[in-house]
Amino acid sequence: MPDSSFGRYSGGLPGRHAGRSARPWERSFRCPSGARRRQVEAPAQRYEDFVALHEEIAARSDPPLRALWWTGGAAAFGGAMLAFAAVIGLRTLFGVEAPVFAGEHTAAEPAAASYALCAFAGTIQGTALMHLLLATSARPVRAFAWIGGIAVALLTIVPLTLKGPLDAAFATSGMNLAGGAAVVVLLSAVVAGSRPFSGDGPDGRGGW
Repeated sequence: MPDSSFGRYSGGLPGRHAGRSARPWERSFRCPSGARRRQVEAPAQRYEDFVALHEEIAARSDPPLRALWWTGGAAAFGGAMLAFAAVIGLRTLFGVEAPVFAGEHTAAEPAAASYALCAFAGTIQGTALMHLLLATSARPVRAFAWIGGIAVALLTIVPLTLKGPLDAAFATSGMNLAGGAAVVVLLSAVVAGSRPFSGDGPDGRGGW
Protein backbone atom coordinates (compact mmCIF):
# COMPACT_ATOMS: atom_id res chain seq x y z
CA MET A 1 0.00 0.00 0.00
CA PRO A 2 1.49 3.45 -0.87
CA ASP A 3 2.49 5.70 1.94
CA SER A 4 -0.15 8.19 2.98
CA SER A 5 0.38 11.75 4.14
CA PHE A 6 0.31 10.40 7.71
CA GLY A 7 3.19 8.00 7.11
CA ARG A 8 6.91 8.47 7.00
CA TYR A 9 6.63 10.43 3.71
CA SER A 10 4.37 13.09 5.19
CA GLY A 11 6.34 15.90 3.49
CA GLY A 12 5.60 14.57 -0.03
CA LEU A 13 5.19 11.49 -2.17
CA PRO A 14 8.05 9.13 -3.04
CA GLY A 15 9.45 8.66 -6.50
CA ARG A 16 9.16 11.46 -9.01
CA HIS A 17 7.26 13.65 -6.53
CA ALA A 18 10.02 13.52 -3.92
CA GLY A 19 11.85 16.64 -5.12
CA ARG A 20 8.76 18.81 -5.49
CA SER A 21 7.51 21.22 -2.85
CA ALA A 22 4.47 20.26 -0.90
CA ARG A 23 1.12 21.08 -2.42
CA PRO A 24 -1.53 23.03 -0.47
CA TRP A 25 -3.53 19.91 0.37
CA GLU A 26 -0.29 18.22 1.50
CA ARG A 27 0.79 21.16 3.69
CA SER A 28 -2.51 20.97 5.54
CA PHE A 29 -1.44 17.63 7.08
CA ARG A 30 1.90 18.88 8.44
CA CYS A 31 2.61 19.03 12.13
CA PRO A 32 1.45 22.36 13.67
CA SER A 33 4.38 22.41 16.12
CA GLY A 34 6.89 22.67 13.25
CA ALA A 35 5.06 25.64 11.74
CA ARG A 36 4.98 27.41 15.10
CA ARG A 37 8.70 26.78 15.56
CA ARG A 38 9.45 28.42 12.19
CA GLN A 39 7.26 31.42 13.08
CA VAL A 40 9.19 31.88 16.32
CA GLU A 41 12.58 31.65 14.59
CA ALA A 42 11.80 34.54 12.18
CA PRO A 43 11.17 37.23 14.88
CA ALA A 44 14.22 35.99 16.77
CA GLN A 45 16.37 36.48 13.66
CA ARG A 46 14.95 39.96 13.16
CA TYR A 47 15.74 40.81 16.77
CA GLU A 48 19.32 39.60 16.37
CA ASP A 49 19.70 41.73 13.23
CA PHE A 50 18.35 44.74 15.11
CA VAL A 51 20.79 44.23 17.98
CA ALA A 52 23.69 43.87 15.53
CA LEU A 53 22.67 47.08 13.75
CA HIS A 54 22.40 48.94 17.06
CA GLU A 55 25.85 47.76 18.12
CA GLU A 56 27.30 48.83 14.78
CA ILE A 57 25.81 52.31 15.09
CA ALA A 58 26.98 52.63 18.69
CA ALA A 59 30.51 51.64 17.69
CA ARG A 60 30.79 54.44 15.16
CA SER A 61 32.70 57.55 16.17
CA ASP A 62 30.66 60.58 17.17
CA PRO A 63 30.64 63.61 14.85
CA PRO A 64 33.38 66.15 15.71
CA LEU A 65 30.88 68.71 16.99
CA ARG A 66 33.07 70.03 19.80
CA ALA A 67 36.03 70.62 17.49
CA LEU A 68 33.70 72.12 14.90
CA TRP A 69 32.16 74.66 17.26
CA TRP A 70 35.46 75.56 18.92
CA THR A 71 36.92 76.21 15.49
CA GLY A 72 33.82 78.05 14.29
CA GLY A 73 33.71 80.27 17.37
CA ALA A 74 37.39 81.10 17.15
CA ALA A 75 37.10 81.79 13.43
CA ALA A 76 34.06 84.03 13.99
CA PHE A 77 35.84 86.08 16.65
CA GLY A 78 39.10 86.30 14.71
CA GLY A 79 37.34 87.08 11.45
CA ALA A 80 35.32 89.85 13.09
CA MET A 81 38.50 91.43 14.47
CA LEU A 82 40.24 91.22 11.10
CA ALA A 83 37.20 92.67 9.33
CA PHE A 84 37.06 95.56 11.79
CA ALA A 85 40.77 96.29 11.34
CA ALA A 86 40.55 96.01 7.54
CA VAL A 87 37.70 98.51 7.29
CA ILE A 88 39.41 100.94 9.67
CA GLY A 89 42.61 100.71 7.64
CA LEU A 90 40.89 101.14 4.29
CA ARG A 91 38.89 104.15 5.43
CA THR A 92 41.55 105.98 7.40
CA LEU A 93 44.73 105.16 5.48
CA PHE A 94 43.56 104.75 1.87
CA GLY A 95 40.29 106.67 1.84
CA VAL A 96 38.33 103.68 0.50
CA GLU A 97 34.75 103.83 1.81
CA ALA A 98 34.43 100.10 2.43
CA PRO A 99 32.18 98.29 2.98
CA VAL A 100 30.15 99.68 0.14
CA PHE A 101 26.80 99.00 1.84
CA ALA A 102 27.73 101.25 4.80
CA GLY A 103 27.62 104.39 2.68
CA GLU A 104 30.08 107.17 2.00
CA HIS A 105 29.06 109.42 4.87
CA THR A 106 29.29 106.79 7.63
CA ALA A 107 32.09 107.14 10.15
CA ALA A 108 34.88 104.57 10.14
CA GLU A 109 34.06 102.97 13.50
CA PRO A 110 30.34 102.27 12.84
CA ALA A 111 31.11 101.00 9.34
CA ALA A 112 33.83 98.71 10.68
CA ALA A 113 31.57 97.47 13.48
CA SER A 114 28.74 96.66 11.07
CA TYR A 115 31.04 94.73 8.75
CA ALA A 116 32.64 92.89 11.68
CA LEU A 117 29.17 91.90 12.93
CA CYS A 118 28.27 90.56 9.48
CA ALA A 119 31.50 88.55 9.38
CA PHE A 120 30.83 87.11 12.84
CA ALA A 121 27.23 86.16 12.01
CA GLY A 122 28.21 84.62 8.68
CA THR A 123 30.84 82.40 10.28
CA ILE A 124 28.44 81.22 12.98
CA GLN A 125 25.82 80.44 10.34
CA GLY A 126 28.40 78.46 8.36
CA THR A 127 29.30 76.47 11.47
CA ALA A 128 25.62 75.74 12.13
CA LEU A 129 25.22 74.61 8.51
CA MET A 130 28.11 72.18 8.86
CA HIS A 131 26.54 70.86 12.10
CA LEU A 132 23.28 70.25 10.25
CA LEU A 133 25.02 68.50 7.37
CA LEU A 134 26.91 66.24 9.76
CA ALA A 135 23.57 64.99 11.07
CA THR A 136 21.75 64.67 7.75
CA SER A 137 24.18 64.32 4.86
CA ALA A 138 26.09 61.26 3.71
CA ARG A 139 29.01 63.45 2.57
CA PRO A 140 28.86 66.56 4.78
CA VAL A 141 32.22 68.04 3.74
CA ARG A 142 31.43 67.82 0.04
CA ALA A 143 27.94 69.26 0.54
CA PHE A 144 29.31 72.10 2.68
CA ALA A 145 31.98 72.88 0.09
CA TRP A 146 29.34 73.18 -2.64
CA ILE A 147 26.97 75.32 -0.56
CA GLY A 148 29.80 77.44 0.83
CA GLY A 149 31.28 77.95 -2.64
CA ILE A 150 27.95 79.19 -3.99
CA ALA A 151 27.49 81.51 -1.00
CA VAL A 152 31.01 82.93 -1.35
CA ALA A 153 30.44 83.51 -5.07
CA LEU A 154 27.24 85.44 -4.31
CA LEU A 155 28.95 87.49 -1.60
CA THR A 156 31.68 88.34 -4.09
CA ILE A 157 29.30 89.42 -6.85
CA VAL A 158 26.65 91.30 -4.85
CA PRO A 159 28.88 94.24 -3.73
CA LEU A 160 29.67 94.96 -7.39
CA THR A 161 25.97 95.50 -8.09
CA LEU A 162 25.39 98.04 -5.29
CA LYS A 163 25.48 101.79 -5.75
CA GLY A 164 28.62 103.38 -4.43
CA PRO A 165 32.26 104.09 -5.23
CA LEU A 166 33.84 101.51 -7.49
CA ASP A 167 36.92 101.12 -5.29
CA ALA A 168 34.74 100.47 -2.24
CA ALA A 169 32.76 97.85 -4.17
CA PHE A 170 35.92 96.05 -5.27
CA ALA A 171 37.40 96.23 -1.76
CA THR A 172 34.22 94.81 -0.22
CA SER A 173 34.08 92.08 -2.84
CA GLY A 174 37.70 91.12 -2.19
CA MET A 175 37.22 90.99 1.58
CA ASN A 176 34.10 88.85 1.18
CA LEU A 177 35.93 86.47 -1.13
CA ALA A 178 38.96 86.11 1.14
CA GLY A 179 36.99 85.78 4.37
CA GLY A 180 34.34 83.45 3.00
CA ALA A 181 36.83 81.15 1.31
CA ALA A 182 38.90 81.00 4.50
CA VAL A 183 35.87 79.99 6.58
CA VAL A 184 34.77 77.30 4.10
CA VAL A 185 38.27 75.81 3.86
CA LEU A 186 38.86 75.93 7.61
CA LEU A 187 35.60 74.26 8.65
CA SER A 188 35.90 71.66 5.90
CA ALA A 189 39.44 70.82 6.95
CA VAL A 190 38.48 70.46 10.62
CA VAL A 191 35.60 68.09 9.89
CA ALA A 192 37.49 66.11 7.24
CA GLY A 193 40.43 65.62 9.60
CA SER A 194 38.19 64.41 12.44
CA ARG A 195 36.05 61.87 10.55
CA PRO A 196 36.98 58.37 9.35
CA PHE A 197 37.25 57.67 5.63
CA SER A 198 34.97 54.60 5.77
CA GLY A 199 31.38 54.55 6.95
CA ASP A 200 31.12 58.31 6.68
CA GLY A 201 27.62 59.64 7.02
CA PRO A 202 24.33 58.25 8.37
CA ASP A 203 23.95 55.62 5.63
CA GLY A 204 27.46 54.23 6.14
CA ARG A 205 28.74 55.18 2.69
CA GLY A 206 32.37 56.08 2.42
CA GLY A 207 33.82 59.37 1.25
CA TRP A 208 33.54 63.00 2.26
